[in-house]
Amino acid sequence: MTTYTWKQMHPSADYLFSPNWIPSGGPPGANDVAEFDASTKTNISIVSAPELKIGEWLFNPGATQYNFEISWDSDLIFLGNGITINAGSVHIFNFGVLDFKNSATAGATLIDNLSITEFDGTTSAATATIHTSSAGALLTFAFNSTGGSAELITDAGGTVDFSFSTGPDGLGHVTAGSIAGAGTYALGGDQLTVGLNGLSTEASGPIEGSGGSLVKVGPGTLRLSHAGNSYSGGTTLVAGTLDVAAVGAVGPGAVTFAGHAKLEIENAALAAHVFGNAIDAFARHDILDLAGLKFHAGATATYHHANHHLTVHSGTVTDTLTLNSPQGTHFTVTRDGHGGTDVLLHA
Repeated sequence: MTTYTWKQMHPSADYLFSPNWIPSGGPPGANDVAEFDASTKTNISIVSAPELKIGEWLFNPGATQYNFEISWDSDLIFLGNGITINAGSVHIFNFGVLDFKNSATAGATLIDNLSITEFDGTTSAATATIHTSSAGALLTFAFNSTGGSAELITDAGGTVDFSFSTGPDGLGHVTAGSIAGAGTYALGGDQLTVGLNGLSTEASGPIEGSGGSLVKVGPGTLRLSHAGNSYSGGTTLVAGTLDVAAVGAVGPGAVTFAGHAKLEIENAALAAHVFGNAIDAFARHDILDLAGLKFHAGATATYHHANHHLTVHSGTVTDTLTLNSPQGTHFTVTRDGHGGTDVLLHA
């Protein structure tokens, strides 16, 4: 293994140009480390490099903002530790192919993915922000890779595909810090845990996958606003808020409480004032917020244990939910302060 350092004074912008590196003989290769410190050239191009391999990019104290552009005819492949940022920041504009293999991670990199970005082996997107654009751009996870705590933003026409990964545990458990945008999230049969970075986001594009499921964690809000999502394995709500903003936005499966959390159901998620998904394990301190149901004095909630229907009456409007709750549970209807109606469970 050799450590190469990007020159501080007057290098060109060409990553492949050997005189830009110390010692001479660069650029670094598959088993090497490329170090970046302070430099007068921090906008770097990778052009006509069909299989450019590197072990690690290491950004040391003194490094500032580094920008890398991978051209359409290039494939940058990380085979070692991946990207380690101890100072400064890294922004990759990927017009070609960006590969993370073996156990490489993306670190805290900002990636504009305008083509193909791949995570294979036991790799992780770590704490990166990956913006997958429209026009067929693709972000894929395969083998035992995962999204880590990365912020994933996907435009309409772009796709994030977890379906080829079995996750680090080999059982199909994958993660992402957050998901957002109008693009497609393909789960396959995986269970995707989101919310690890605490951000509040909206996924307005389709979430797909036979047997695939979502787990919402963290303090933020995840708003699902695509009607008729096809992931069929259900949604587990551990923490924070899950905002359901369209009919079928949580797929055909149940929404299951697994921690103290809030389920917000907008009017647009109701068909004729009925929420079509079962709600399971609703327990003390959990909250149901019927966000479009205006609170009126005397509003009531009635639970029918025989058919598991919870009917909430406020003024002349009645919303109905199918909810599994312990025998003897009492519900209290209160104003949420935003014009809606919160239904709180007291065991």
